[in-house]
Amino acid sequence: MKKKSKIPFVLVLTASLFPVVERILPWLAYRWFVQIFFSTARYELPPPEKEMISQASQQQINFEGKRIQVYEWGEGKPVLFVHGWMGRAAQFRKFIPVFVEAGFKVISFDATGHGLSDGKRSHLMEFANIVSMLKEKYGKFEMVVGHSLGGVASLHAVNDHKVTNKLTMIASPAISEEIVTEFRKKIGASVKCEPYFYHYIKRTYGKDFNEYSAGYIIADTRDVQLQLIYDENDKEVGINSAQLLKSKYPETRLITTQGLGHTRILKENEVIQSVLSFLKASNKAQIAD
Repeated sequence: MKKKSKIPFVLVLTASLFPVVERILPWLAYRWFVQIFFSTARYELPPPEKEMISQASQQQINFEGKRIQVYEWGEGKPVLFVHGWMGRAAQFRKFIPVFVEAGFKVISFDATGHGLSDGKRSHLMEFANIVSMLKEKYGKFEMVVGHSLGGVASLHAVNDHKVTNKLTMIASPAISEEIVTEFRKKIGASVKCEPYFYHYIKRTYGKDFNEYSAGYIIADTRDVQLQLIYDENDKEVGINSAQLLKSKYPETRLITTQGLGHTRILKENEVIQSVLSFLKASNKAQIAD
């Protein structure tokens, strides 16, 4: 029996059509490239994630006219988990019972265009601004844990609004050029799309795309205990992202794994225990490399 693809059909279709459109109507493809970059697709929740969501206290907050789904588990001091692009809160299902049992209130959310939240488009700074909104609701977090883009968004929120003194980034991209290249390859676009994309970002948001990257904004990070967890076999985010961040923020604690890839790393017990130990460590304790 053929195994069913977990990739949303819209992404499979886009990867098939984009090279054709670019070859025939390149000007249209360049605009479509930008549209796709900010568009989201939702994955169906597997039964274990549905079960974890059913155990949560659920509520909604308003972000720029969109309903954002927020989840809470347990009681105690708040710890926030931030999913990545095309992810959802339930991806942290292995973390949640461990942290609840340790006496913490676990909070997570589905970003705009993700999970049960409104929208069909999103971007990095929407993630970051929702994190900052939740800090106003819950107070300063004991720690924020961000996966992939969620880690980059959390770093922005730390720098801009001091949402926590402890941040764990798991498999988070730090090199802007690699982010665009990885996306381009996924949809079958050529390198000719990149100049138009970079020009669009600069014209629309007033900054170079690189200025939003973790590798750039880490220079503004102060007084935050940072832990990085990356897998050496991650095909989406290379270990060089972790190395760049550590080179610019030397006091960072770096943990590497092997064979877990980009998402299975969220299910590994040793990873979960490393994050919990980092949280429990005294703020005054020096984090060993």
